[in-house]
Amino acid sequence: MKEILIETGSCLVAAMLLMIWHEVIRLIVYACCQRSVHCFRSTPWKVWRYIDPIGLILSLTSCVPISKPYFYRVRDPITNRRLGVAGLVSLLMVFAGSILVLRFGYGGVKGLDHLVIHHWWQSIAPIFVQYLAMLSFGMFVANLFPVSTFDMGLLIAGTSPTGYLGMLKVDGTVKLIFVLVLLLDLIHYGASRLILLLL
Repeated sequence: MKEILIETGSCLVAAMLLMIWHEVIRLIVYACCQRSVHCFRSTPWKVWRYIDPIGLILSLTSCVPISKPYFYRVRDPITNRRLGVAGLVSLLMVFAGSILVLRFGYGGVKGLDHLVIHHWWQSIAPIFVQYLAMLSFGMFVANLFPVSTFDMGLLIAGTSPTGYLGMLKVDGTVKLIFVLVLLLDLIHYGASRLILLLL
């Protein structure tokens, strides 16, 4: 029972931190591009608003957290591109950092050591870092889908307005493909294999 609670708790906490991290990085880039923190229509710095209950369920079932995005009104294509790149890079940073901690160890965390630790509380940090790695990779892959609120959607909007309109026309089809990928557990499987390969 303790193991299940540790796994579930670690997954949920890692997912919430990732959702907040991803959106806050994009907010910082947006504020820098607008050269003002007064450019927002509401109060975007209330970071708990970016935690999506459906994203938490997807984290537990498919290792793919989806955050509630802040809806930007951006007409400048450069800002759109920067927002898309910032979101993807922020997730890659978490993934790379987690892999480095698991591979080389830091603060008592190393690899898959929690499998042989005798006291349950010593397994919390390694399990948490492993979930950070899996969830950040899952979120990165999800944001590669051309959906308007995802990072790839922002990149397309910043690259080609006609491409963005075309993307909106096939939005339903792309979301259906995304749901099928989640149901087949392809992202979770790929993340697990990649992490084992890197370790």
